[in-house]
Amino acid sequence: MKSGFLTAALLICVVLLVPSCGNRAIFVPPGSYSTIVLVTESGEPGGRNDYIIKALQHPIDYYSKLEIQFRLRMISAYDFDREPPTKNMVIYGVVREGRTGQLIENFIGTNSVRKVLEGKSHVFKRMDYPVKGQLTVIVTASSPEMLRIVTDEKGQLIRDIIETANRERLRANLLLRENTEAARDLKIKYGFAMRIPDDYKVNRDWGDLPGIEIMRDYPHRGITISWHSWDKKTLATADSTMLYDFRSKVVYRIHDKEVMRPELVSWSFGEFGPYNAVRMDGYWESSVDMYGGPFICFFIHDRVRAKIWMVDCLVYAPGFNKHTLLREAIAVAESFRMN
Repeated sequence: MKSGFLTAALLICVVLLVPSCGNRAIFVPPGSYSTIVLVTESGEPGGRNDYIIKALQHPIDYYSKLEIQFRLRMISAYDFDREPPTKNMVIYGVVREGRTGQLIENFIGTNSVRKVLEGKSHVFKRMDYPVKGQLTVIVTASSPEMLRIVTDEKGQLIRDIIETANRERLRANLLLRENTEAARDLKIKYGFAMRIPDDYKVNRDWGDLPGIEIMRDYPHRGITISWHSWDKKTLATADSTMLYDFRSKVVYRIHDKEVMRPELVSWSFGEFGPYNAVRMDGYWESSVDMYGGPFICFFIHDRVRAKIWMVDCLVYAPGFNKHTLLREAIAVAESFRMN
């Protein structure tokens, strides 16, 4: 009874802090997007918990710095009722085993538990649950050994679910104050749409070089939009040489002779907002001075206009975690739309 009253009191206190804009209300629980509250039976490292710890604390190599994707705060399932709202939570355990199994069944329901026991489903996403603005991911299986297999095989999926929800909530929060006039000008002048938070500004118009930059200081987060004619009927990672040359020419002219190293570039094909895109990850550096940083670039095929769009996100942030800043830049960039 006492723990239930405490939880209710905490929820009331947090709801009172909900920001609003007109008729819109955005509730984002306190804390960092890079922190996950991990709920397990013991709430301690060791045993089967080490599998999910390894999956969530995935290291990302930003060339000059290795960063852990998510920081964890572990709690026992027996302390769940006393836990205040949080941005990200993962509940990890075997169905119908211990207190964690009870929590899992409460979150996903008896029908979903049956699917877990049949080996059909293992990872569940619950957005705005148990409170608005909170993401809860349930990772479960029918036995400890199956839980280990699921964690090994689904680690990337689990991280992607959390990152996608992070960017969606971050973008919604940033766009509570939006520069609609600048966005309208971009659409009229350049033929693409993009939502621009007030914290960002349109930085440059490059004359004969097609493109613009949207940026935020301090530290620097920059989003470059450029385009190039494309006669081919498809766009794939096999086109990496031409895409690399395209980005090289643009950023050398607009970013104080910025260059890349081919050996530090990786390519993949996936999604960018509503579009399929070729993704390029790498490290940029000045050719005239001693500074640089990571970038993530997306190439989108515009079949109607026979062109490709380049949406390039980079950061320059000595002493700061690069992943959190790139997450924000990509969150804003994902509002890009071809007209």
